[in-house]
Amino acid sequence: MILQQVGGTASSVQMMKWAFLLSCETPSHGGKTFYQFIPYRYGPYSFTLNQETDSLIRNGFLEKGTDNRWKLTPLGKGLDLKLPSDVSKDICQIIATYGKLSGQKLINLVYDKYSWFTINSELSGRRKEQRPVAKKYIYTAGYEGKTVDEFLNLLMESGISRLIDVRYNPISRRYGFHKSTLSRLCSSLNIDYQHFPGLGIPGSERECIGSENQYITLFENYRLNLSSHEKDLANVIGFLQSEPSVLVCMEANPNCCHRNVLAQHLATLIDMPIKHLGYST
Repeated sequence: MILQQVGGTASSVQMMKWAFLLSCETPSHGGKTFYQFIPYRYGPYSFTLNQETDSLIRNGFLEKGTDNRWKLTPLGKGLDLKLPSDVSKDICQIIATYGKLSGQKLINLVYDKYSWFTINSELSGRRKEQRPVAKKYIYTAGYEGKTVDEFLNLLMESGISRLIDVRYNPISRRYGFHKSTLSRLCSSLNIDYQHFPGLGIPGSERECIGSENQYITLFENYRLNLSSHEKDLANVIGFLQSEPSVLVCMEANPNCCHRNVLAQHLATLIDMPIKHLGYST
């Protein structure tokens, strides 16, 4: 829809910044399922938007030239998008306001208005905020219900510099949370990625778990078995003590996730309080 409004072609920088401004400066924010953004090399960026754009290219709706410009194909131009009226109205407003600005002018405008998104800038002298550094806690976080952009932005805002994945089997249907992808995205943001499958719970042990008593039994068995993973625990303790790190699994509610049991066990071994990121009771 944005490309259709600007004549079918735009640079990747322009598209990313227009989408960001749509999410920040309009009543609809682009809709309930619109993209989230992280601070990246040239300001706000969405890994999810980029991934979906690649999918549109593969399916013949878009072309990407050597000059890094996106262009609608005849197939893409023929799409009849059915967006909510408020979103369509807001897209038109963003293009009317910012549609004639070059990529560089959009970068300058966004940098001036949204200083958080300059923290990872590769442009010399353009960082207007410093990336925060968290105090040493045993942090935990679950990505359930979040896009990978929203989740990684939470970690950066919280001052986290290492992600400790404690899933037994780190796969996900949700883009960005498969081990290989998550590791790559973390690396691009200077977040160290570590995986400890031995500290996870196999999916087979979670089958048919539906009651509170079953969860209590599952987590109690997990707690009792932790002593057999001394090497993994020692490595995790070393990571927690060296820089701000977060134990990550899927469930949003830490009380429904083994990472909370793990955090409580670690708290008996090292003098660090526990803090759950992105979750409030």
